[in-house]
Parts: sequence; structure tokens; C-alpha cells
Amino acid sequence: MEQDIEKTLTDIDYVQFQFTSIAGQLKAVEVPRKFAKEYLEEGLGIDGSSVGFLSTEQSDMRIKPDLTTFHLIPWDNRIARVICDIHDTKGQPIQSDPRSILKRAIAMAKIDFGFEMRARPELEWYVMNPDGEPVDIGGYMDAPPFDSEIELRRMMSDYMMDFDIYPKMIHHEVGPGQMEIEFTMIQSLLAADMVQTVKQIVRMVSWNSGLVSSFIPKPYTTEAGNGLHVHHMLYKGKENLFSATDGTPSETLKYFVGGLLKHAPGMTAIFNPIVNSYKRLVPGHEAPVYISWGIGNRTALVRVPGYEKSARIEYRGADTAANIYLVLALLLASGLDGIRNKINPIEGTILNVDKLSDERRAEMGIIKTPSNLKDALEALNSDKFLCDFLGSQFIEIYNKTKKNEWDAYVKNVKNPNTHEVTEWEFNQLFERI
Repeated sequence: MEQDIEKTLTDIDYVQFQFTSIAGQLKAVEVPRKFAKEYLEEGLGIDGSSVGFLSTEQSDMRIKPDLTTFHLIPWDNRIARVICDIHDTKGQPIQSDPRSILKRAIAMAKIDFGFEMRARPELEWYVMNPDGEPVDIGGYMDAPPFDSEIELRRMMSDYMMDFDIYPKMIHHEVGPGQMEIEFTMIQSLLAADMVQTVKQIVRMVSWNSGLVSSFIPKPYTTEAGNGLHVHHMLYKGKENLFSATDGTPSETLKYFVGGLLKHAPGMTAIFNPIVNSYKRLVPGHEAPVYISWGIGNRTALVRVPGYEKSARIEYRGADTAANIYLVLALLLASGLDGIRNKINPIEGTILNVDKLSDERRAEMGIIKTPSNLKDALEALNSDKFLCDFLGSQFIEIYNKTKKNEWDAYVKNVKNPNTHEVTEWEFNQLFERI
């Protein structure tokens, strides 16, 4: 164990062992200092069935700390946290662990291609009163007094910087009480860990102020939804493989986009994982529902901001209920499939895809994403590449969980196909997502 960790252990009372469930929820087990060193070295046994990873008869598993993530918790300096991977009793990563799935994609990129993906997620969320009403009437990039929660965001930013997380930009978004934060481009695993840490900070600061920060994709029918836009770049050594010098997309970028578009229908069930996700995915609200790509086109599912030296891809389809480890894993794996098999995308477009006629979209080869969770699951199960990559254990658990969620939704709402946010789903989700 590193000396600085051992030194920190003498000054704190608890270590919080954190891991992420398949649903993307941050879970934790807290250990008093007396036992912390032992568990930091050996891992900690837990019941995997109770957190959705394994069946009851095969439920023993261990959470294995990644000591590079050990850090004091800034809102309580008696506690340190460490992020964990989930292993079986033989010390091997379990197939359904989201962080291990991302590490598997990262290893595939490095071993098979010599590539590394870097990512820059953008997070949106709503700050609400405890009854679920937005805290202000502010709009996009409004200044105080319309943006009434600027001090709250500054406190969030201060805690992030205590974690060595440096926001690139943080501001009021379009909706009342809606916020957005942007980061710089970093290695994929660090980016995923960062998102989970930032979500906890956002929630804790709000909770300590008597408020609720919610990442529910579509809290209010008539207001903007919460997207999880992911900018990403592919590197080989110091070279950005998406860059081009002649004003045209690099071949690598085009094949990567081809893989993303091919697997977009199946990825929808992971990137938009709850019934409420599909209330956000309606045309005309900057939440792309048509599988397309284009240069600087914010109506496309895949946006390429430019071909300059820092060329990158922005995938605009995911929402903030999604598990960030799975999002980054599938973006990387699907893009690599495009490169490996030289999958050419459909022609890129600068047109407003939402405003095209159905006939024009068909001529361009543009199809629609699944329109509800049930259809999205069918698309996922029809994508052999994604199912093989995620593994049978994950797919079995995910299908069962999401089928139960869909059945509960259908049972409790009058019209499951409505685009309106129902009272039932809002009350079920706004404090949990």
C-alpha cells in the first residue's frame, strides 16, 4: 500500500468503498479505520444478488479497491473514499460489472489496435425543491438573480476541485432550475469515475441545502430534458486519429462513425435506460431521434464539430440516467467495430434532420431510434455484437430488470405511449435518478 494512503488512514475514521450498479447507481460500504487497511489490500466481500449483479445462489462477490481513486471526501474530512471493481471469489472481474466492462473495452482498444479513447462528458440536471418543483425561473446562461443557484454551483465546483476535478464550464441551462457542467478531455476510465464522483457531489451539496438535484431525463413535459452528451477522441500515442489536414474527415473517423450508427439502435436501451428516457426523445427538442451524423449539426445523433487538429466526435443520444461506464464502453467498442470492419456511414448532413420529410429521410438512409424502452430492448437483443461484448450474464440481468420496469410502467399509467411525463413515473424517479 502506498505510504500516503497509510498516512491518511491515521487521520481519518472511515473508508467508504464505492462501486456502481448496473443501473448506474453509486453504492457504498463504509469501514472503520481499524479494518480499513486489511480491506484496502484484500477487498471486501458483499452480497452480489442484493445489488443486482448475481443470482441469490451465486451471490458471493468481492469489491476490489482501485487505490489510485483513494481520496478524502471534502464535505467530511473524517472519511476517505475509494472506487472499486467487482470480482468473483476467485479474484476475476465479474462479467456484469460496469467498470470492468469499460476496462475490457479499453484493453481491446489497446491490445488489438494500440488505441486510447479520451472522453469529455457534459452533464445536465435539475435543481428542485423537495416537492419536485424547479428552484428558479432562469433560462440558458442567465445571470443572477434569474439564476438563483449560482452559489450552490460554486460550492459544487469547489468540492470538485478538492477531488482534483476541474470543470471547464458550469452554467444555467435552458430549463428552469436546470444546470450544465462541462469538463476537459481525459482518459475514458478517469472520465467515468469523474462523472460518478460529480453526481455524488451535486446531490450532496443540494441535499445539504434542503434541495434535490435530479438527473431524471425528462422531469417536465414542456421543459428541456437532461442529456449526457459525450465528446470523444481516439489516439494512437500522441496522434489524434480523427484529425485531418485536407479539410475532409479522416478515414478512421468515418469508420468509427459507421460503427456508432450501425449499433445505435441497440445502444439506445443502455444509453436511454428508463421509461422516462423516451419522453425526452421527441423531435424538435435537441434530443436526436434519427440515426444520422453531420458536421456541426446539432440535430444529428452524431455530431462532428470540425476536422481541425482537435477533431472529435460528439454522441448526443444518451441521457443522464445512463450508466457512464457502459456508455463509454459501448461507444468505444462500437467505434472499434466500425474501424475493424471498415463500416462506411451514410452520407453526413448539415440539414435539420427533424424537419425533413419521412420520404427524404428514407432516401438518405436515416432511420429512427427505438421509441420506447420495450422496443429498445428488442433492438439490443437483436444486436449480436453488443450482446457478445456485454456478455450473457449482463444481458440476462438487464433484460429481466428492464422488463420489470416496463411492466410496472404499463400497469400504472393509462397510456404507455404518451409523450407526457406521467405523475407516476415522476414520483417514482425524480429523487432516485
